[in-house]
Amino acid sequence: METNKTGRDAVNDGSAARRTALFNRYVLPNKNLVYRLCIKYSRSSGDIGDNYNEVLANYFKYIETYDPSRSIQTWLHIVCKRFIHDLNIKRSAFRRTEDVKVSEIAGSLADSVELPENCMGMDNYRQLYGDGVLRALSELKPIYREALLLQQAGYRLHEIMEISFRNGNLRVKNIETVKSRLFLAKQQMRKLITRDGERRKD
Repeated sequence: METNKTGRDAVNDGSAARRTALFNRYVLPNKNLVYRLCIKYSRSSGDIGDNYNEVLANYFKYIETYDPSRSIQTWLHIVCKRFIHDLNIKRSAFRRTEDVKVSEIAGSLADSVELPENCMGMDNYRQLYGDGVLRALSELKPIYREALLLQQAGYRLHEIMEISFRNGNLRVKNIETVKSRLFLAKQQMRKLITRDGERRKD
């Protein structure tokens, strides 16, 4: 039996529908441009794929801020450049030095890693998320929660794989397993909380 949606749910659905329509109209036809921009602004070639996916998600989130009277290519360029710049800085903050190996970073996670005050890490994420998000995270399987938090902290897929393997949460180094865990973690989070980080009603 279909239940009636609350006013807020209806508004959220309407907003999502508008964003989807705008995204399909303005962003999707320019995917090749976006990928070229990711190649241009990514600090490492290994980041290009992750940056491309993150940039597309960011476009979807903010597509309603685009003014159709202005060039879509210019808007895409500006947003992409700024967003990847922020991602580059975020990743750098979690790499102690360029010559530190991923395995050494993984080993240090067992201890208390000193991070810049505004950066999220495995030890301080509870201070940076609201109660709704924290409750949802607590319901995830530990292996899913670990992968999701590491990605949110700025680690790339192969780094998450190395860290999970080092922590004993991955039997063999398999990047596809990491991708699967991230997919399932995000899927579960979407079921538990809204885009605003609020608990969904049962």
